[in-house]
Amino acid sequence: MDMKVLVLVLVLLLRRYNTGLTNQRRSTDIGPVRESDSAPQLPKDPTNVSGSGDPFTYEQLLRATGNFSDTNFIKHGHSGDLFRGILEGGIPVVIKKVNSSSFKKESYTTELELFRKLSHTRFIPLLGHCLEHETDKLLVYKYMPNGDLANSFYRAINSDDDSLKSLDWITRLKVATGAAEGLCYLHHECNPPLVHRDIQASSILLDDKFEVRLGSLSEVHCQEGDTHQKVLTRLLRKPGTSEPGPSGSGSASATCAYDVYCFGKVLLELITGKLGISKVEDTSTKEWLEQTLPCISIYDKEMVTKIMDPSLIVDEDLLEEVWAMAIIARSCLNPKPSKRPSMKHILRALENPLKVVREESFSSMKLRTTSSRRSWNAAFFGSWRQSSSENTNISGQQNREGFSGIRQSSRVGSHSSGNIDHSSSNKRSSNEIFPEPIDIQDTERLDEN
Repeated sequence: MDMKVLVLVLVLLLRRYNTGLTNQRRSTDIGPVRESDSAPQLPKDPTNVSGSGDPFTYEQLLRATGNFSDTNFIKHGHSGDLFRGILEGGIPVVIKKVNSSSFKKESYTTELELFRKLSHTRFIPLLGHCLEHETDKLLVYKYMPNGDLANSFYRAINSDDDSLKSLDWITRLKVATGAAEGLCYLHHECNPPLVHRDIQASSILLDDKFEVRLGSLSEVHCQEGDTHQKVLTRLLRKPGTSEPGPSGSGSASATCAYDVYCFGKVLLELITGKLGISKVEDTSTKEWLEQTLPCISIYDKEMVTKIMDPSLIVDEDLLEEVWAMAIIARSCLNPKPSKRPSMKHILRALENPLKVVREESFSSMKLRTTSSRRSWNAAFFGSWRQSSSENTNISGQQNREGFSGIRQSSRVGSHSSGNIDHSSSNKRSSNEIFPEPIDIQDTERLDEN
């Protein structure tokens, strides 16, 4: 009897042990691997990086820049520090290092969003990114052998000589046209229109053939007042409403007219060789504009030689192109934003500069029934006609703004120099298309008297 009880107890104990072991296995055994278990963790930064180049590791870019050494440092940018780098395989790059403790997140997310949605040959190519580091966010760009316009404008001829060689006129016109193409894409081919907001010599990058690639894209913003702001607005802080153009105060406006104004100053840099005026809008820049703009007349080509870069060597045809660019620059610098030409008309004018100034094109305009060029001229210069009558009576305001407005074209014949033939047959083809700025015209009239 005792043996039976003992066996029964042992059996019960054995069953209880086996049951406990089974439960333990169920709780500790690893089951089939689910797809979600094998997926990598999401990065701490939720920015959508699809279409924004290749991902790089932080270690790769440390090696490429020599631990971001001082010898590879290029400059401090608006949204981060720029370094030279060499990727594996000997590929030269420029790496922007954005420290999130010093710069806002928008400093790099704006560009990633821009490159993800847009593509154009006039933008600096984005090769990749690295967002894995907690504080340092890195963007990798294609290296531009000729740097930016500000640094490549004057180059040393050789190491033994301190003399400098400037860009020739053909290259300068090429740079102006390339930059205009990039801005034209932003203003007219994007929906909603996008504004660069940082057009200056240092944001115009040049490859080995001096083809333009626009950089400094962290400031891009949808145009203010657009009812379809959805692409980048959520990423960007709201800019100031005042424009540091003629007024000289406030932060960069998100308007296409502001880009046009800044582009006008770049054109003057290309014409005069005076660098730095597109970078700032201070008192000295305003004074320089007051002295320079009166030398731009649509009736006197020789006046532009007073402000032209003395290092430029040009023949008669090229001088006319310089003259044409000066006229375009002045129209871009109209103190009234609504009176400035659009980038698509600026681009067309730069592509056909001689059509802007050659007198024979004026006299033959009304004989040409194909109105493509007539409509271009009207669109490019027609906005000046609307504001001319009001500008006639505000000379004091003109002086405060640094340069005057434009007189109504119908009055040009009565106020222009007697040495210039303004017959009635030419008034619509010449005067309305190229109305004379008030200050220049009045100066010529006073000199004549």
